[in-house]
Amino acid sequence: MNIEFRMIVVALVALLLGACADALDGDYVGYVEAEYVYVAGPQPGWLVGLSVREGDSVSAGDVLFELDKTQQTAQLDAAIARAREAGAMADDISTGARPEEVEELNAQLEEARVRLVAAKSEYDRWMPLVREGNASQSRGDEVQANYRAAQARVSAANDAITVAKLGGREGRRSAAGAAADATLAAVAEARWRLEQRAVKAEVAGTIEAIYHRKGEFVGAASPVVALLPPGALKVRFFVPQAELSYFSVGDNVLIRTDGADAPIEATVSFIAQEAEFTPPVIYSAASRDKLVFLVEARPLEPTGLKPGLPVDVAAP
Repeated sequence: MNIEFRMIVVALVALLLGACADALDGDYVGYVEAEYVYVAGPQPGWLVGLSVREGDSVSAGDVLFELDKTQQTAQLDAAIARAREAGAMADDISTGARPEEVEELNAQLEEARVRLVAAKSEYDRWMPLVREGNASQSRGDEVQANYRAAQARVSAANDAITVAKLGGREGRRSAAGAAADATLAAVAEARWRLEQRAVKAEVAGTIEAIYHRKGEFVGAASPVVALLPPGALKVRFFVPQAELSYFSVGDNVLIRTDGADAPIEATVSFIAQEAEFTPPVIYSAASRDKLVFLVEARPLEPTGLKPGLPVDVAAP
C-alpha cells in the first residue's frame, strides 16, 4: 500500500508541475518604459518662475517655467531704436552715395555674408536633430530665426550697394528702406528671443520630474522638467531566438502585472533586428538557446502601468 500510495503522489505531483509549466509557457519577462519629453530653454538664464509641480497635467501652450529676461528686454529695446533710426534715415536721404559710402556698404555686405555662413552652419547642424526628435523644437525655431535674419541682412546689404551705385535720391531711399527692413527683422528676432524666456509645453502630458528650482541658473538646453505625454508608455520584453517567429509587428499580446485583476492588451510595435547576449565566437546548438531579441509593445489602455514596473507578457 505504501508503494502504491507513493506512486500515486508522484503521479499527481508530475501532473501539477506539467499544468504549471503549460500555464507559464509563452510568458516573457519585461518592464514598462516611458518616453519622456525633456523641456529646456533655448538660452541659459536664471530660473525666476516655475508654473508647475510634479504630477500636474498640462496642455500644449501652457507656460511651464520662466527665465530672467532683463538682457532680452534690453536687446529688443535696442533693436527697436535701430529700426527707428533706419526709418528716419530712409525719409531724410536726398543725395546719392559717395565712393566712401559705397565702400562702407561693401564692408557691411561682407560682414553680413560671414554671419550668414555661420547661421547656415548652425541651421544645417541642428535642423536634422530637431526633425529626428533629438533636439527641442525651440532650438529649431531659434536657428531658423537666426538663419532668416542673416539672409535678410545679406539681401539688404546687396540692395543697398546696388541702389547706392545708381545714385540719386530715389536710389538711396530704396537702399535705406532695405536697411530699415533688415532692422525690422532684427526686431522680430529680438522679440522672439524675449518670448522664449517663458517656456511653454509643446505637447500635453503629465509633469513627471522637475530638475531645477526657482533661483537656480539653468544652462542652455538643460532640461527643467520631464513631461510624459499620453501614449508614451511601452513594454519591453525579451524573446528567445527559437520563439521569435511567434511575433510580428501588429500582433496583440497580453500584459500581466502583480496584483492586477485582468491582463492589459498591447500591440507589438518593434522587434529588434539584432540579438542580445550574443556568444562571442560561434553559434553552436547550445549557444543559440542564449540568444534573445528585444520586442516592444504599446498598451492600448495603459491604466495601472508605471515606468519601471516589471511585467509578464503572454505570447499571441
